[in-house]
Amino acid sequence: MRRRCRAGLWTLARRSFVSLPILLLAPAANAQDLASAIADALAHAPAIAEANADEAMAGAKLDAARAEGHPLVSVQGQVGAGRINNGGFFGFTAQNVTPLAVQAGAEMPLYAGGRVAAAIDQAHGGVDMARLGLADARARTVVSAVAAYAEVLTARRIEDRFRQLVTALTEVERQAGLRFKVGEIPASELATSTARRAEADAGLAGAEGRRISAEAQFRRLTGHDAGALAPLPALPPTPPTLDEAVDSAHQANPALAQAAKGIDIARAGVRAAKAESLPTIGAFAEATRTRDQFFPGYQADAFAVGIRGRWTIFAGGRTQAKIHEADATLDGSEARERDARDQVDSAVITAWSGLVTAGRTVTASAARVAAADEALRSTRLEAKVGAKPTLAVLDAEREALTAQAAMIEAEGQRLIAAWQLNALTGAFSK
Repeated sequence: MRRRCRAGLWTLARRSFVSLPILLLAPAANAQDLASAIADALAHAPAIAEANADEAMAGAKLDAARAEGHPLVSVQGQVGAGRINNGGFFGFTAQNVTPLAVQAGAEMPLYAGGRVAAAIDQAHGGVDMARLGLADARARTVVSAVAAYAEVLTARRIEDRFRQLVTALTEVERQAGLRFKVGEIPASELATSTARRAEADAGLAGAEGRRISAEAQFRRLTGHDAGALAPLPALPPTPPTLDEAVDSAHQANPALAQAAKGIDIARAGVRAAKAESLPTIGAFAEATRTRDQFFPGYQADAFAVGIRGRWTIFAGGRTQAKIHEADATLDGSEARERDARDQVDSAVITAWSGLVTAGRTVTASAARVAAADEALRSTRLEAKVGAKPTLAVLDAEREALTAQAAMIEAEGQRLIAAWQLNALTGAFSK
C-alpha cells in the first residue's frame, strides 16, 4: 500500500515537471527579440533626447563662435516731427521741422589676438564632446536594455519553475496528510512535507517579486510592457584578449575620448585668456545722413572708411587672473583624463573578468544540471521500487530546478557581460 502511494505521488510530480521544459522551450508567437527591445529603448530613452539636445546646442555655439570672425553690418536711425525756435539767431525764425538721422556701418575684424580662433576651437571641442556624450548615452542605454531583457526572461523562467514546484509540493502535502490520518507515516514526515511546501511558497513569492520588478524596469526603458520575449540570442563578438580590449577602449571609449577632448577645450581656453592682453584691429565703413537736426533746412551727408583698433594696456590684473584660471582648468582637465583612463582600464578588466567568469559559470552550471538530472533519474528509479521515499524524489527535483535556475542566471549574466565589454571598448561607436 505504501509503495503504491509513493508511486502515485511520484507520477503526479513527474507529470508536473516533465511538461515544464516543453512549455518554456515552445517559441512564442510574435515574440519580441533583443534587437527590437534595444531599438525601442534607444527611441524612448530621455538620456538620448537630452544628448541630442546638447549636441544641437553645441552646434549653435560653434556657429556663434564662427560668426565672431564675420563682418558686422548695422543700420540705425530716427525720424520725428517738431519745431525749432532759435530766438532769431542768424535770422532764423521758428519753424516746423522733420529731424532725420540715419547711420549705416560695416566692420570686419582683421586681427583679434587669437580670440576668435580660440573661441572656435573651444566650440569645436564642445561639439565633439556632445557627440561623444551621445555615443556614451547610447552605449549605456543599450547595455541597460540588454540587462532588462535578460532579467525579464530569467525572472519569468525561474518563477515558472517555482510555480511548478509549489504545485507538486502542495499535492505531496495533501497526500501526506491523508496518509498521516490512517497512520501510514509519522508526524515528522507530514511536518517535513509542510516545510518543503512553505519553502517553495517563499521561493515563489520572491520569484514573483523579481519578475514584477524586472518587467517594470523593462517598461521604463522601452516605454511599453514586456510581452512575449524571444530566447536570449547568441553572444556578440568580443575582443579575443584582455590586451586587445584595453587597447580598443583607449582608442574608442566615449567617456575616455570626452576626457581627452576636455583637455583640448581647456588649452583653447588658455589661448583665449592670453589673447585678452593683445590688441584688436578691424576695418570699418560708415555712412550718415542728417536732416534738420540743428536748424531748419539743415542737412549733412558723410561717408568714411578706415581702420579701428583697441588695446587695453592695463586691466588691473583682470587678464592675468583669467590666465591663471584657464591654467588651473587645464590642470584639472588633465587630471580628469588620467582618472578616466584608470577608471576605464579598471572597468574593462572587470568586464573581461566578468565575461570569463560567467562563461566558466555557464559551463559549470551545465555540468551541475547534467549531474542533477542524472541524480534525479536515479532517485526516480529507486522511488519506484520503494527504496527511497517520495520526499527524496522531490529533494532531487528541487536540486535539479536549483541547478537549472543557476544555469539561467549564468547565461543571462554572460550575455550582459559581453555587451558591457563591447560598450566599454567603444564597439557601439565604431
